[in-house]
Amino acid sequence: MPLPRQLVDEMEARHLAESVRADRDRLRDFALTALQCVAWCALGMLLVAWSLHTTDVTYGRIAFFGGLALGNGGWIFAVLAAYRRGEQRGDW
Repeated sequence: MPLPRQLVDEMEARHLAESVRADRDRLRDFALTALQCVAWCALGMLLVAWSLHTTDVTYGRIAFFGGLALGNGGWIFAVLAAYRRGEQRGDW
């Protein structure tokens, strides 16, 4: 037995609105993740650049390797966190 046309239209409108909200949430999360990646890379580059200008060898090495760790580890963490959030939302 087919569903009444009014019920089908209501279901269609509800699913369309949910789809629009899901797309908006996904794009907002992707934009936030991209900004986090840029921020972590900038912080890493800042520390590496500061290590080149410091006159203390110990502080220079700490800043250099800290910049490498934060720059690389930060964006990896941001992308993995975005993947985990996408899994929870059911994006993939």
